[in-house]
Amino acid sequence: MSNKNTPLYIVTAMAIGVLIGSIFSPKKKESSPALFSSERKALSEKTADVLSLIDSYYFDSVDGDSLLDISLAAMLQGLDPHSSYISARDAQQYNSVLTGEFEGIGISFNVLNDTIVVISVNAGGPSQKAGLLPGDKIIRVDTGNVAGVNIQNTEIISRLRGPKGTKVQVEISRAGVSHPLSFEIIRDKIPIHSVEVAYMLRPKIGYIQIENFSNNTGREFDAALQKLLSQGMEKLVLDLRGNSGGSLQTAVEVCDELLQNRKMIVYTLGKSTGKQLFRASSYGRFQDEGQEVVVLIDEWSASAAEIVAGAVQDQDRGIIIGRRSFGKGLVQRSFTLKDSSEILLTVARYYTPTGRCIQKPFEDYDEEIVNRYLHGEMSHSDSIPIADSLKFKTPKGKTVYGGGGIIPDLFVPVDTSSDYIYFNQISRTGILFKRAISFTDKNRESLTKYRSIEQFNSQFSVPDSEIEAMIGEGEEKGIGCQTLTSGAKIEMKKWFKAYVARNLFGENGFYYLINRDDKVVQKALEILEKSSIK
Repeated sequence: MSNKNTPLYIVTAMAIGVLIGSIFSPKKKESSPALFSSERKALSEKTADVLSLIDSYYFDSVDGDSLLDISLAAMLQGLDPHSSYISARDAQQYNSVLTGEFEGIGISFNVLNDTIVVISVNAGGPSQKAGLLPGDKIIRVDTGNVAGVNIQNTEIISRLRGPKGTKVQVEISRAGVSHPLSFEIIRDKIPIHSVEVAYMLRPKIGYIQIENFSNNTGREFDAALQKLLSQGMEKLVLDLRGNSGGSLQTAVEVCDELLQNRKMIVYTLGKSTGKQLFRASSYGRFQDEGQEVVVLIDEWSASAAEIVAGAVQDQDRGIIIGRRSFGKGLVQRSFTLKDSSEILLTVARYYTPTGRCIQKPFEDYDEEIVNRYLHGEMSHSDSIPIADSLKFKTPKGKTVYGGGGIIPDLFVPVDTSSDYIYFNQISRTGILFKRAISFTDKNRESLTKYRSIEQFNSQFSVPDSEIEAMIGEGEEKGIGCQTLTSGAKIEMKKWFKAYVARNLFGENGFYYLINRDDKVVQKALEILEKSSIK
């Protein structure tokens, strides 16, 4: 099971677009370069002719702008799986992921029982300054009612987001207060953090999770290292599972913290870009060989995440644990068109320090991960496809392979035990997550007695009544008890407790509990505690 938790609807991110395997060069606002000059005029004339015929003879009215967007998207999709078109409407929202910044009110929320519940409030953000608290229920935004009206998440986001300096009036219901409370919130720039989890797993062993690679990731990773080093960290578990990529430059910055001066990180090669090499500098908080590193990956670790894992593996810097990564070895560059729409065009391949290209074949691209399950790869390492023609050697003589993704040094299979059958069904419906948040909201006052995640972990127990209530809700949704095991109940309690902890102590609290029996994390601890990295 992945260590990624059920996502919140995050106002600061505002519907982040899928970044599966996307790597972006530093952003350059410029017009598209000339297309094939000998064919450009004919192509333009043909396109104009087709649009004219549609306009004149098509049986119904057509939105020309939408039609053009569809045409451009199809044209780029025909090149490779990662070249793409982004409409002007979506471009700003999409780029907020890379810039690591957004303009809004700074809360995370979820909709429970047709009511917007504040899950967390960004520290130092507009909502915290105004006085909003976790557990508050938003009932009105400006003059519009948003409670009990079946409001959609996209509409909530559109009402709460807005340019820096603009105001929004929010009315909330708060537990223990008999009357609604009104707040005027001045929108501001809200950072989107890609490094929110950094804590000590054990004495001397730190854990950092990178969610994605935005323009701020390098600085955030540096700050996380500095924090954990001050707490005595000598060994690092770097979790890149589920990390779908992002900025090439920040992947280089993360590697620069881990690799010694002049070590190769990655190089790119393209018809128009030529060969570009990226090497580590002398700066880095965690470069010494005695500072051991383990990197965790899975089938959704892509692009920039694969650059980091590939560099660590190829330079004999640490051990890679988990399952074969996604297999995206292409570099995209963004070009802005005159109407502010953008195209992401694949301009190069990237190669790990030993010369590996880890791009998987384009055939059956969307189904490839599913096929890994069907072919047994997710359960057995000997089912991973390996080609001797793609064999490479690291400086210390370790064999690594090119092809589709980074193959880990130590394989940890997906847990397919019967305990997870029922648990996964309950989890997918949202029953578990919603009950945990509702429980936290109802018991917030009594839960404040827990002053630390350690105290919470040792003293708080999930009531059996909550598990029985979830089972009952599951039956109402057609989830029978045939596959319910004692192990499934244990798993439900663990995740319920972790969701409550996140609401009280943030992401570090959530992962403090989840990682305690995460098999991949535990394998990393086993390796590091034995100091077996050579």
